[in-house]
Amino acid sequence: MFNPESLKVISDNICASRKYRGVYRKTVDRIVKDCLMKYPDKEAEKRARNILHQVWALYYGRNPGFEKILSKIQQDVVVAKPEKEIVLPILALQSSTKERIPLLDTFYQQIFSITGMPKTIIDHGCGLNPLTFYWMGLSPIAKYYGYDIDENQINFLQASLGLLNNKQVAVGLGDVLTDKFPQADVVFMLKLLPPLEQQGKGLGLMAMESQQCRYLVVSYPTRSLSGWKRKMADFYEQQFYGLVKGKPWQVEKLLFESELVFVIKR
Repeated sequence: MFNPESLKVISDNICASRKYRGVYRKTVDRIVKDCLMKYPDKEAEKRARNILHQVWALYYGRNPGFEKILSKIQQDVVVAKPEKEIVLPILALQSSTKERIPLLDTFYQQIFSITGMPKTIIDHGCGLNPLTFYWMGLSPIAKYYGYDIDENQINFLQASLGLLNNKQVAVGLGDVLTDKFPQADVVFMLKLLPPLEQQGKGLGLMAMESQQCRYLVVSYPTRSLSGWKRKMADFYEQQFYGLVKGKPWQVEKLLFESELVFVIKR
């Protein structure tokens, strides 16, 4: 049994650090609590920081410099530069969306050919993916909601979408394992299951089961952050089918150069 006082002290320490001060407090509390259930205080804090590095900090190669980027967006909007051209360099700042750039012209078309064109989308662990909205081809009344645990990133996205006058996309802080979310036609969990499983075996399935949607779209990388690729898609395919074994779900697989996608009809 963990000590609630230890939970507060350790979470305060982590959130006060320069590296993790922008991480969603509910996520920090959840991870620290899980570690305190298994380890003494000092070891629990060390392990919690390591988990946060693996599931969050690892995906930024450097500080993106959001203020300068917002200034550039403002300049581009003034000269009426097309939205795709404005956001494309921004997508390259994060490893997950950078890998998706070469796929964008067909990525969502193939997914929506299975799900039909959704009116509502929820994207968990969205990262910078809300900016790929301009490749989705959604109707003018469709809504896209992105949730992530990075407060600085969410603030940046909200400011960017404001400058772009995009009223169809909304983003906010959210943890797929702690918060409740509304119903949606399609829920994205793109490259999210591996970091969930790193936090605890079975957490990926728990997150999938908790979604209120008709279609769930999950994906895995086909190469590591260091570029290692050999049999990675095969490994994740086996992992995915192991997770959903016995579930009455219909699954269709889409294999792209850098991403393995499963479209699940519930």
